[in-house]
Amino acid sequence: MAGPATVERGTRKRMKPDERRAQLLRCALAQFARRGIRRAVHADVARRAGVAVSTVFLYFPTREALLDAVLSEVERFYGDLAKQVHASDATAPQVLLEHGRRFRASIESHPDHALVLLNWGANVRSKVWKRYLAFVARMVAIHQSSIERGMREGSVDASVDAEAAARIIIGYAHMSALLTIADFDPVRADGYSEIIIRSLLGSKPLRAGASGRAQEAEGSTT
Repeated sequence: MAGPATVERGTRKRMKPDERRAQLLRCALAQFARRGIRRAVHADVARRAGVAVSTVFLYFPTREALLDAVLSEVERFYGDLAKQVHASDATAPQVLLEHGRRFRASIESHPDHALVLLNWGANVRSKVWKRYLAFVARMVAIHQSSIERGMREGSVDASVDAEAAARIIIGYAHMSALLTIADFDPVRADGYSEIIIRSLLGSKPLRAGASGRAQEAEGSTT
């Protein structure tokens, strides 16, 4: 997994306000990913962006405003990803498997978003914990909706508790993220995802040749 973004250089040039704000937000994401949501401050962002600290305060007047912008970007990114994947007309189990695959790929392509998300979820005593729970609830609702669609269409067993299954899948996503950061074999990670989805939803193999890979992954855990 790639580390946080490198320091942006040559950024003291004049920018349009929207361009400058976007640049500062990128730098804030990188610094919050590196230092954590409790420690990153305006000065960290200014150093990475190559601007005066006062410039960061101009766009984000308080640390709360800076943190809010970072968390809003993380919510937007993962919310858009979920909505795009779950809009597919594929079967519900296939959609859930694809979401897991796309989520793991996003950890490689957008490591700062992933690290902020993981750190956010670990700050159970912070002021933003309730906001994190609300974010998780939205993700659960999206997954639950797809599972219920699968129950109506017959790709998911009718006896499944859709909300419970959605919450377990979301919980596994956290472990999946840690495996990805640790450079775990993506094929095996994909197999584990299928084991969980099939076990929860009572579905058939989701991909050609997937059953054998899933069984192999199951065997590696025993």
